Amino acid sequence: MDFIDKIVDKNYHYFDEDRKRNTKILIILVSMMIFVESCWVVGFWVLKIPEMLWLVIVTLTGFIVTLIGMISYKMPFVFARNLTLGLGYLIVGMPVLFFGLDSGVTLHLAFLPLATILLFSRKEVKRFAWYFLSILGGYTFIVAWCFTYGAMLNTPPETLRVFHTIVSLDGIFISMYFTYFFFVENTKYKALLYNEREKSDHLLLSIFPETIADKLRNSNQSVADSFDNVTVLFADIVGFTEYASKMNANELVAMLDEIFSEFDALVDKYEIEKIKTIGDAYMAVGGLPVPDGQHCHKVASMALEINEIIKEKFAEKYDLKLRIGMHTGKAVAGVIGNKKFSYDLWGDSVNIASRFESSGHPEKIHITEAVKNELGNAFTFEDCGEIMIKGKGMMQSYFLTGKKEVVQTVSFSAPNSVAIAVA
Repeated sequence: MDFIDKIVDKNYHYFDEDRKRNTKILIILVSMMIFVESCWVVGFWVLKIPEMLWLVIVTLTGFIVTLIGMISYKMPFVFARNLTLGLGYLIVGMPVLFFGLDSGVTLHLAFLPLATILLFSRKEVKRFAWYFLSILGGYTFIVAWCFTYGAMLNTPPETLRVFHTIVSLDGIFISMYFTYFFFVENTKYKALLYNEREKSDHLLLSIFPETIADKLRNSNQSVADSFDNVTVLFADIVGFTEYASKMNANELVAMLDEIFSEFDALVDKYEIEKIKTIGDAYMAVGGLPVPDGQHCHKVASMALEINEIIKEKFAEKYDLKLRIGMHTGKAVAGVIGNKKFSYDLWGDSVNIASRFESSGHPEKIHITEAVKNELGNAFTFEDCGEIMIKGKGMMQSYFLTGKKEVVQTVSFSAPNSVAIAVA
């Protein structure tokens, strides 16, 4: 097969993949017929059936010329195909006229349509239809002739018996070839289909949460859900307009990709859903599409780690600072649009989280009182007092400063009890 691939790539490199496939199949079929008819020459010589011997020699010569023409002289594919199918007419039709419809050679009549299916591309539907009709016309003529005049040759029963055996073995060989070929092609295209499905699933999962992707696969209905308690996070680069004016387009995109790829890794680590990026802003949410009792703690942990990553990796490299805002509350999530659609989030919680981000301080995580209450005593905070939030009025705000150290007391039963504190 590699040898044939090299021939096709060399002589027919300008073909598309579909036509290249047809060309490979034609070379294989011609090679197979050369092998089969070479065996027939010996058999008909031994059986002393000169009519079949000369027919096989003529068609064998035609197949050899076709193969050499395609391999060495870049014979046009359509001409090679027409020549092959014409020779196929002779080799499956004439023996039936010679020996009659009741001879085993009629088995070969089934192979020509099968071969025809393999040699026409999807763009040649009309040409295939005309050729297929011509096959039916030829078969109709053969059947009519045999019913009207009978077999052209009067072959002795002993010779015919051996001839039937040869034809049966030949039919088994050809049918096994077609079986193998269709199995290989079917396996190849199933693998191709599976790979394409994997790619589409991967693409779908890169856009939507897994549960939403499953809904979209199995239904054309719109996807919308309401959540009573989620935590929304916005992270935004401070002074991004100034960065954009100093960098060229490639550098700017590379910087954002580097930074947001780090954020994406944290989203996976803390089992949070990334919603979207809006320019230099990054939006994520915890607690959907599957409710999670620890969503606020996870988003808070992610926010703290984002701050550390910015300070360690990007503050000096890009002179970069980040503002982060968080809020916990109700939200509606769903898929919108029918072209370039996306999974998005709406509601007061989104607006408040965005306002807290924009009204926060660089390198600070600005959170609402709802977030503080949800986190409880597991984290440390800095009271910022009340701030004016557009559309909401005055709201109490805090900076999330870190996690509290966990202290465990381990007791050992012994004559003198000892307590060990582990920070």
